[in-house]
Amino acid sequence: MDTSKLKILIKGCIDNDRESQELLFRMYSAKMFALCLYYSKNKTDAEDYLHNGFIKVFQKIKQYKDKGSFEGWLRKVFVNTILEDFRKMKIRSTEMEEANII
Repeated sequence: MDTSKLKILIKGCIDNDRESQELLFRMYSAKMFALCLYYSKNKTDAEDYLHNGFIKVFQKIKQYKDKGSFEGWLRKVFVNTILEDFRKMKIRSTEMEEANII
């Protein structure tokens, strides 16, 4: 997709246009799913990461400044979302361990 069409698509996503969001999802879901599989233990976790990642993308898409590649920005949002989930799991695990010790 050329950059002018991508800009129109991003603008549609900023405006919460469902068709634009669906098209963006279809364009990048396979690549982002591969990224999610890399970080996950199984397919189910990867699907959760994919879902959560796109939710975060649509929430933060206004922050994309058209500097660098959009796909690079997208990957960064996904990795940060996955790492945030890892931190939450670690905190929960630590809390559960402490609860069992006391």
